[in-house]
Amino acid sequence: MKTNAFLTTVCLFTILVAGVGVCTAAKVLEVPAEEPAAEEETAFEDIQLPENNSPEYWMVRSEAMGELTPLLTKKRAEMKQKRQILADYLLKIGEGENMAAANIEVPDDPALYAKALGIFEEYQQRDIALPKKLPTWEESAEFAMRFIIDEGYIPHQFDGDEDIKSFVDLCKRKEQYAQKVRKEMRAYVKDCLKMWTYLGTIDQQSACKEWVAQMKVDSMKSKNAERAMLAEERRLAALDRRESERERKFEDSQDRASFRSSRRSRAYQSRDDRLQYQQTLLNDRYTNHYRW
Repeated sequence: MKTNAFLTTVCLFTILVAGVGVCTAAKVLEVPAEEPAAEEETAFEDIQLPENNSPEYWMVRSEAMGELTPLLTKKRAEMKQKRQILADYLLKIGEGENMAAANIEVPDDPALYAKALGIFEEYQQRDIALPKKLPTWEESAEFAMRFIIDEGYIPHQFDGDEDIKSFVDLCKRKEQYAQKVRKEMRAYVKDCLKMWTYLGTIDQQSACKEWVAQMKVDSMKSKNAERAMLAEERRLAALDRRESERERKFEDSQDRASFRSSRRSRAYQSRDDRLQYQQTLLNDRYTNHYRW
C-alpha cells in the first residue's frame, strides 16, 4: 500500500507541488560536497502521463484506482460515524430541528475539508500547500496516476485488443465505484461541517467535544468490562470442563472396576457350573454302571 498521506491528498485535492523538495534535499545530503551534484529529479507536477487511452495509460489508471479506493472507503466510514455523533448530540440538546431550519451554508474550502477529515495538521507538518478549490474527479485521478508512476508499477502483458478492452472495462467499473464512494464521503464531510458550524453559533462546540470525549471513555470502560466478563466466562467454562473431565474419569474408573468385578463373578459362576456338570456326569455314569 502506498504512503497514506499522499493518497489522502487524492481524496480531496490535486496538489501540483508534492513533496519533491524533500526528496531532492535528501539526495543533496547523500552526495559529498566534492562530487558533482546529482541530476535534478523531475518535479511531481511534470511527471508525464502515458498517452491518453493507451494500454499503459489504463494500466496506470487501474493501479491508481486500486490504491485510492480503499482509502476512500475508510474515510467515508469515518465521516459517516462523525456525522452520526454530531446528529446524536444535536438531538440530545434539543437542537435537531433548529439546526435543520438554520440553512447553514458551508463553502467548498479545502482547508475546512482537511480539518473535518483530521488531516490538516499533517499537511502543515509536511509543508504541503492546500489548493484554493476542491479538485474535479479527473484532477484527482491524474494526481493518483502521477503518484503511481513516481512510485513504480508492474506492467501488464495483454493478449490482443479484446483482452485490452476487457481490462479497460474493468478499470472503468472500479473507477465508477471509487467516484461513488468519493461523492458520498464529501457529502458526509459537508454535513459534518454544517452541524459543527451550527454548534458554533449556539456556543456548543466545546460541550460537544467534552460529550464525545466522555462517550469514548464510557465506551472504553464498557469494552473493558465486556472483556473482563468474557474472560471470567472463559475461566468458569474451563473450570467446568476440568470438573467434567474429572467426573468422567472417575465414572470410567468405577465402570471399569464394576466390569472387572462382574467378569470375576461370571467366571466363578461358570466354574461352579462346570464342576456341577462334571459331578452330574460322574453321578450318571456311576448310576448307570451299577443299575443293571
